[in-house]
Amino acid sequence: MTPTDVTMRPWWAWLLFVQILLVAGATAVASAGHFPSTLFRAPFDKAGHLVAYGGLAFFAVAFFARRHRWRVIAAVALAATLEEVSQRAFPARTFDLWDLAMNGLGIAAGGWLASRLAPRPHR
Repeated sequence: MTPTDVTMRPWWAWLLFVQILLVAGATAVASAGHFPSTLFRAPFDKAGHLVAYGGLAFFAVAFFARRHRWRVIAAVALAATLEEVSQRAFPARTFDLWDLAMNGLGIAAGGWLASRLAPRPHR
């Protein structure tokens, strides 16, 4: 990352850390079996996956610079896949391909949107 990337980072890109805490917190609470399932029954749980990982990709692309978007999107997609697969290890969770698909759709949409809104470095 160059000094130009850092100085051109939009203020809202710092919300990445809030989004990481939200996703990690929701994952931990759900893994412990304390997630309010009445709020997130199908199809609303799919919207949660879309927004959670779409937001993560959106803020990560903005934070780490537009020109690194493919690496950032790949890293977020890998993390989302590992998190979904890890659900097999927890009795309170279930692996679901539709959840994984919504994660991917959210990551693609969030990454695309951030790449359009984040400032471009000067050449």
